[in-house]
Amino acid sequence: WLLDAVERFVGRELNPIRIFGGGAQSDLWCQMHGDVLGRVVERVSDPLFVNVRGAALYAAVSLEWLTWDDVHKTVQVEKTFQPDPDRSRLYGSLAREFRSLYRQQRKMYHRLNGSIDPRKESHVP
Repeated sequence: WLLDAVERFVGRELNPIRIFGGGAQSDLWCQMHGDVLGRVVERVSDPLFVNVRGAALYAAVSLEWLTWDDVHKTVQVEKTFQPDPDRSRLYGSLAREFRSLYRQQRKMYHRLNGSIDPRKESHVP
């Protein structure tokens, strides 16, 4: 859902999309993201260490050892996941329904959230 907003912000389509973190260790999770987004997904090598790698790359740019254009080339891709067109179509139709339901129920959720005061005891019977 956020991909549309991010692409409007950066002014271009993001493809491929690189994935990292704990979930990126799962082939199924990576494939699902590719299918849902209809984009190629690249899992970076050592996906759990992206914070450390990012800090080191930021330092290298700050010290002028690399440029921002060089950074993308330094991160190796471990595996690439191609979106399945049939699943992408299915997920696309489900996403449209989800967005429609969200718009219809947004005010109700706001009212429900406003009726619960987290400073008081639990409202669950």
